Amino acid sequence: MRLKSLIAVAFATAFIWACNQSTTQVAENASKDSTTAECETETIKDPNNAKPMALMMRQMAIQADSIKTLIVRGEKPDSLRYPFIRFYLVEPTDPNVLEPQFFDNARLFQEAYRNLMSADNNHTQYYNLMINACVKCHESYCSGPLKRIRKLPIAS
Repeated sequence: MRLKSLIAVAFATAFIWACNQSTTQVAENASKDSTTAECETETIKDPNNAKPMALMMRQMAIQADSIKTLIVRGEKPDSLRYPFIRFYLVEPTDPNVLEPQFFDNARLFQEAYRNLMSADNNHTQYYNLMINACVKCHESYCSGPLKRIRKLPIAS
């Protein structure tokens, strides 16, 4: 019985270590060999080693695109498949953005996200409102990804 417990602990430790290694590798790959600030491709080029907030927002853009595809197919998105990413709790590229207006924008985005996830219908409308919250914030902070964000709404 004790041997089984030791094997289980060793396996869990190896698994956690492997997951941490792959997460670190993904973050490093996302920030290597960069020449642009806009998020035009899956391989983001960033000369300044992307900070956690930038990496999370890139993940949010991928998630939004996936939600868009789901809604266009007539399916309902849910928060289990698309959990809310608390981007506002981690280090930003520019620490000067951490002011009250930024956190107000983050709250408005989170409210739009919750409205989308709890809606029984009108998913396109709620999705577009969520993307609009992104646009409004990025017009004031970090305008680089606006070109990509403006491609995310669903045409009515």
